[in-house]
Amino acid sequence: MPRMLRRGPAIRGLLFVTAVFIGVVSYSPVVPAAAGSRQQSHVAPRIVIDTDLSLWWDDATAIGMANVLEQEGVLRILGILSDIRNPVAVPAIDAIDSAYGHPNIPLGAVAHADANTAPHGYSDVLAKELPHSIHSSDKIPEGVPLLRTLLAHQPDHSVTIVAIGAYTNLAGLLQSKPGQDSSLDGRALVAKKVERLVIEDGLFPGGAPPLTNQKLDTSSAHEVVSGTNWPTPIAWVDGSTGIQTKVGGGLCTSVPPKNPMRIVYESRFGCGPPGDGDWDGPTLLYAVGGVQNLFSELGQGGAASINPQGGLTWSTDPARPHDVYVHVADQRALNQRIDTLIAGR
Repeated sequence: MPRMLRRGPAIRGLLFVTAVFIGVVSYSPVVPAAAGSRQQSHVAPRIVIDTDLSLWWDDATAIGMANVLEQEGVLRILGILSDIRNPVAVPAIDAIDSAYGHPNIPLGAVAHADANTAPHGYSDVLAKELPHSIHSSDKIPEGVPLLRTLLAHQPDHSVTIVAIGAYTNLAGLLQSKPGQDSSLDGRALVAKKVERLVIEDGLFPGGAPPLTNQKLDTSSAHEVVSGTNWPTPIAWVDGSTGIQTKVGGGLCTSVPPKNPMRIVYESRFGCGPPGDGDWDGPTLLYAVGGVQNLFSELGQGGAASINPQGGLTWSTDPARPHDVYVHVADQRALNQRIDTLIAGR
């Protein structure tokens, strides 16, 4: 996401792999939808969320909405990965999941999360104010092994990866070797098990310099976009989606004080108007429901490419006929939908 548009004044329980396996297979079987049939299918999509939750409002909304939609049977959360080096990030995710009654969602941390080099924010507030069972990111599986385990135990072409942060885990998955629950290497495993990658980044079609998600791990971003050529369709929910997606302003009066979305909102904005847009919430909604009259899919016949500035630009690419970029079609309806979900429990 072009978080330069929103961040700052300038640019602004499962603890072991065995337990993760139990969490994966505990979901009841769901027959995967055929590629391209999401809008016609009533099958709940299976998703993995890869997030830089720590500081920015919209990561929390995406995870909160995913939990509500899980309760409603709209989706199945296979796992949530942290992709930044904040050891409190995973405890904060665990606190959100637990507040919604889902304490057993498998969680993973980016490699070397204990280095603690990412800025902290409401992650620390959530971990302090809400119950959770995971107290440090270094006590749970790393993101890439967890991703391999999650994918290996799903039907073919059934998983949607929702990427709303750094590219580190995605690149690591592509580079991973056979083993860790599958005899396939990472790229082959993705090609076999993943239906689509839905990723929040870019400003299309014209392009932009590197934005926050790329800047978090530039080399991994290049690896995913151009290095190994991600082997499934990609939908890019770009920066235009978040500018006017101002949500959450009613949380201080509509939900109890211990609601995780209210805790995050108050930590970021007090009880005033939303001080930032929401990029990741729309990404989650699009990933699990398609256009829903809320979005438009553009750019068919093209794909994201690395431009001379090192950022992303939309370019003609006959080799990737199924990639699209996503814009908002009905801003009022989108905001209302997100507000309804983040106030749900």
